[in-house]
Amino acid sequence: MADLLDWAEQAVDRSPDPAERLRIKGTEGPFVEDTAAAYGLALAWAVTGDDTYAEAAARFIMAWVDTTVSTERTCPDDGACQTSLIISRTVPGFVFAADLLEGSAFLTADEEERLRRWLRDLILPTASELDNNWGDAGTFTRIVLTDYLGDQAGFEAAIGKWRELMDLVAADGHIPEEVARGRAGLGYTQEALDYKVAAAAIADRRAVDLWSYVGAEGGSLKPAIDYLARYMTDHTDWPWSERVRRRAPSAFWEIAYAKWQEASYEPLVAERRPHGHVGHSAVRWTTLTNGVPFGDP
Repeated sequence: MADLLDWAEQAVDRSPDPAERLRIKGTEGPFVEDTAAAYGLALAWAVTGDDTYAEAAARFIMAWVDTTVSTERTCPDDGACQTSLIISRTVPGFVFAADLLEGSAFLTADEEERLRRWLRDLILPTASELDNNWGDAGTFTRIVLTDYLGDQAGFEAAIGKWRELMDLVAADGHIPEEVARGRAGLGYTQEALDYKVAAAAIADRRAVDLWSYVGAEGGSLKPAIDYLARYMTDHTDWPWSERVRRRAPSAFWEIAYAKWQEASYEPLVAERRPHGHVGHSAVRWTTLTNGVPFGDP
């Protein structure tokens, strides 16, 4: 918790930086920073009761809701539309924050309704529908947003897309769309699993079991994570590229470890624990929200 509060002390005084026409050219920028700020500050309020954090979280959410009226370079079925990818990765941060603030004095009923309308009409249609990690991010966003909006049909459709993407995973756990990316294949595999795991955790709260789903090619979530863990631990014999690059472990490892208590995950969790604000998606602060001590039964 200390890392969250150290971060929140700095973030609480920062001003949102919304854009009227949202276009995201890279992987960072104000939208990424502000979705994270909203979520982190709402978490800080939840654990401390300090209203200053809640007020700031609501300010970050509503700045974008009340400013952003259009998006550019959003095409859910095209890998050239970077804005779709980054929205898909990060916008759930606003929803996580709003969920924490729901029923408080800091996000009024009128503001919640404006947020819901903005998410439904402007943001949801931008989510990527591709069959690679972009689509995993888009599916993550559609699951989060339709759940928050109470859109049962949309939620079920997003769950269906999650299963379709798992249908593409091989029985040994490798993800063909990602390992084909040459030197970056290991990193893209982790990227895809970031969103697959987060979506499964959210679906679980709605009594939908994605953890044990077995796809058309025999793949399922735990073997895919085990496959990644093997090569994250020793990537020298990665079979898909002789010079593969290894990225640092992402925040989803905390969620996976809490689910299965797999010893092979422990070094990957420990490498960056506590998993906090660092990242480029809404999957953050997982040590606080999901972490368990190593070796717990």
